[in-house]
Amino acid sequence: KELIIKLVGEDHTLGNLISKYALKHPNVQMAAYSIDHPLVGSPKIVLVTDGSKTPLEVLKEVLVKIIDDAKELLKISEDLLSK
Repeated sequence: KELIIKLVGEDHTLGNLISKYALKHPNVQMAAYSIDHPLVGSPKIVLVTDGSKTPLEVLKEVLVKIIDDAKELLKISEDLLSK
């Protein structure tokens, strides 16, 4: 029901992106990230689900949604720039 992962080598950008997307997922009760120290820390993401799906299943769905949205943004950008 709870997953804590550390994103080694990453910063606020990826931690914030994943936690914000996770909060929109219907099975998520809580999602947040923290960095122990801004100069040397890697973000830790905490994901708590309602139990109907495992946190790992939800994380996979969240990551797929992020990738799909990034692809959509890329397509829109390419379409606009090709005009």
